Amino acid sequence: MNIIVAGGGTAGWIAALLLGKNHPNHTVTVIASSSIGVLGAGEGVTGELMNLIVGEYGDLGINPGEFLRETKAMPKYGIMHKDWTNVKGQQYFGPIDGTHTSSNLPDSVFARLAAFDPDKIHLGTFFGNLYDKGISPISKVTDEVEISTYGFHMDARLTANYLEKTALKSNNISLIDAVINDVTLNDKGLVSSLHLDNGQVVSGDFFIDASGFKRIVMNKLDNKWISYQKHLPVNTAIPFFIDYKEGETPNPYTLAQAQSSGWYWEAGIQTRKGCGYVFSDEFITVDQAHREIEQTLGHSVTPLTTFKFDAGRLENTWVKNCLAIGLASSFSEPLEATSIHSTIKQLVNFSFEFLKPTIDDTLNPACITAYNKRINKMYDDFKDFVVSHYLGGRNDSEFWKYISSGAIETDFAAELRDMCKTKMPTSLDFPNYPGAAGWVIWSYVLFGTGQLTSEVAQKHLTPQLINNANYHLSKMTNFANTAKLTHYTLEEYFSIIKQRNHNFNPERGVEWHLE
Repeated sequence: MNIIVAGGGTAGWIAALLLGKNHPNHTVTVIASSSIGVLGAGEGVTGELMNLIVGEYGDLGINPGEFLRETKAMPKYGIMHKDWTNVKGQQYFGPIDGTHTSSNLPDSVFARLAAFDPDKIHLGTFFGNLYDKGISPISKVTDEVEISTYGFHMDARLTANYLEKTALKSNNISLIDAVINDVTLNDKGLVSSLHLDNGQVVSGDFFIDASGFKRIVMNKLDNKWISYQKHLPVNTAIPFFIDYKEGETPNPYTLAQAQSSGWYWEAGIQTRKGCGYVFSDEFITVDQAHREIEQTLGHSVTPLTTFKFDAGRLENTWVKNCLAIGLASSFSEPLEATSIHSTIKQLVNFSFEFLKPTIDDTLNPACITAYNKRINKMYDDFKDFVVSHYLGGRNDSEFWKYISSGAIETDFAAELRDMCKTKMPTSLDFPNYPGAAGWVIWSYVLFGTGQLTSEVAQKHLTPQLINNANYHLSKMTNFANTAKLTHYTLEEYFSIIKQRNHNFNPERGVEWHLE
């Protein structure tokens, strides 16, 4: 089959690599114009992108060390949430992983820390300890990357360029540098060809829409947009860059600091910080938001652009012979970096389960229905997860009064909030599938926003559970003390990662010896 990818960027080139490398009998043609730039500010990703570059989803020809150096990447161990409650200056760190007892009933390590050491709750996790002690992924003993399950911040433009360069080394992946002007359907309603601004008409069997908010191909098909605006009211963003101060080391986390009408993000790469204010224009104008964020930061900023969005998803991400990915498929909001994460999950599902040798076998109606149900559930679960971040009771502006009125709550977020009044949730209370947020990530949000309290956590503890928690915490402490001796600090990492590539040897990594 000839697969046509409409649009480049990170999503389009991930699609080309995953499909082209894992299905060498298919040809993949990417149509992307070099005249259309890639917006990159605050480019945070989950560990899912690391899984992709180290070969969890097939040998894509990526050199992980080269990738991290060329994309100016820096480790991301979690998200620092600040000012999401009514307590000014209150913050909590949400690691990207959970405790070693997260699947237990209850999670003994989390309950023990929540009950008796709430300020140290992140120390129950692997990445919480790396953050707390400033430990980098590179071993001083072997000079190799021995920790490879982390998220990171990177330059989106450089990432797209690197993925493009890597993909085009494959004989079955090619690029046409052009703008798509029109889409033609055949008499069966299938996409048949794309008309380009250079006069070419490109035909294909299957089409991937990676054209972002434009949805160039999908808009020609029978589909509709399911808005999340009722639950996720922020709809405007002003991104900008901030230079590092002399001697400043990037933080190993994304900062998400609530503002009067939304929140400020900050994500540091090797060369600068990618930042922005995402807000609801129902409560503040762009000019007012610009002034507010300058007041918050204490200095002027120069926005790269201003863009509006409608949080939501397509009714179906796969229609006939077109699959929408990335921003063309769904966008909640940038709070938990779910965009690239969900793009990879979409493509992994499609590549390894649903893409067949022939177009007839691929377009099995039952398979299309099953795929859409699965992906729609993932997007709707992410909506619930993001909504829960806002339920910390802040009510000091018109925006936050609207939020605290209960207007944005989803049924699931409300059920969890009510459950937490008397019971600590467990892994069984959350959707469980590859890529889901689950209890391990929700737990920090629920506790950090005050929906789950120390008093409730104490109710679940018994002497046996406390002993079990102390055993695991002791192992974690020993690991952290050892890793601090054997691994470079984040400050040292910041210096050496820019100078050379590092081999990856995750099997030697300390995280695999904690079980």
